[in-house]
Amino acid sequence: MKQTLPDQALKPLWDEYRAVMNPAGALDGKTKQLIGLAVAAQIPCTYCVFAHTKFAKAAGATDAQIKEAIATAALVRFNSTMLNGSDGGRDVGTVFTSK
Repeated sequence: MKQTLPDQALKPLWDEYRAVMNPAGALDGKTKQLIGLAVAAQIPCTYCVFAHTKFAKAAGATDAQIKEAIATAALVRFNSTMLNGSDGGRDVGTVFTSK
């Protein structure tokens, strides 16, 4: 980021990252890194995928947890694409039924 952002933007970005990704928050560090990885995989951002995978493993995530986080994000993105593309999802009661 240092090579990308103007100097005046780097500290606020880093401060926000440290505040949100703080493992002492409501979500533990491993969960936050798995969320970050799942989002990064769907954006997609190869740099973010690399970093969040590394940090998730450092926080104790297993390969199975990493795969499941990515698969969950992929499934949500797929279903969102299908629903938005077909104008579905406006009636919550019928989204996942045959009505």
